Amino acid sequence: MNQLKERLQKKLDHLRRGEVLYYKTEDSSDVYAFCFLKNSSAQNLTTLMTYGGPLSLLVSDQSEICKSREKIADCTVLACDFSAQGLMTLASNPKQEGPDRILLRVVESHDILKNLSVEGRIVEFASNVEGEEHCLIYTKIYNSINVDSSLLLNEEDISLARFFNPRLIDMTGMTEVELQQGTFKLYSFYSEIDGRYHWAFVCNDRKKENETPLVRIESECLTGHVFGSLLCDCGDQLSKGLEEIKAYGYGALVYLRQEGRGIGLKAKLDAYYFQQFHDMDTVDANLAVGMPEDARDYLIGAQILNYLKFEPLKLLTNNPAKISGLNRYGLSVEQQVSHIIPPSKHNKRYLDTKRDRMGHRI
Repeated sequence: MNQLKERLQKKLDHLRRGEVLYYKTEDSSDVYAFCFLKNSSAQNLTTLMTYGGPLSLLVSDQSEICKSREKIADCTVLACDFSAQGLMTLASNPKQEGPDRILLRVVESHDILKNLSVEGRIVEFASNVEGEEHCLIYTKIYNSINVDSSLLLNEEDISLARFFNPRLIDMTGMTEVELQQGTFKLYSFYSEIDGRYHWAFVCNDRKKENETPLVRIESECLTGHVFGSLLCDCGDQLSKGLEEIKAYGYGALVYLRQEGRGIGLKAKLDAYYFQQFHDMDTVDANLAVGMPEDARDYLIGAQILNYLKFEPLKLLTNNPAKISGLNRYGLSVEQQVSHIIPPSKHNKRYLDTKRDRMGHRI
């Protein structure tokens, strides 16, 4: 397990055991402490009470506390016994009565990936822990304390931890398909991150002990893959990628729905206009329509490879950004395998731009 996985897994395991974690906001020095209510200890809850801020409960709208009521607002006051034991009882008996009151904050589950509030960030990280929807207790820290850095979360930790989140990727089906390159097992995945289906064409013909799979990450290109555009090499890249994986005998082509290097079909066609009528290359054309030169992210691809247990892997690519994109989420790329497509008079400038301006090893 690499350092990234070790760091995040330690924090998840700590939270899973009912211990206290800490979250530091990106735009300020504010620090929050939180833990699961149900499997926490009286000592942990007592510790939270010493931090100087009011304690609040924090849940997603799928939690038992929300389901036990016909209607519940974002901020709801619950009756309770404001002691460590009384708060722990709330997790199993959310309708209990008591002489005290505690604020319940609710994060909408459909909005969790876009909710950048402190509450949204904490609930998203906690959702990496498998099981029923959890109830957290949290507080802002006002008193001066020394926080163990290994237990301190930041925004990057929460984003990278999506790789571990079993709720964000769902394998929706598998079948065999006969392609020109041979027979593959076709896996379908639905991603909660972008609300799209993605696919993996898997070959397992000649797996040997300790064999490293050959993998290609292919991003959607409607014009090249479907209509055979000569302006890019995407159609040939897809066909040759499947061919090489089949010849190797063990691996997968992961097909991600990231049209136009992640900028979408409309923006890509707008960029085509600037290439054809203003003599721009693909980088300047993307920038001219207000888009980055490459907006792709490889989290969903990393999740699919994690599901397939393809790690370490050999990556069939000329693009070093794909290697760093998978490394970012903790996947180990053992070797880069060149994926060279001979240029034509139509796409030579496109391929030169990949080499000269985007660092492709062509």
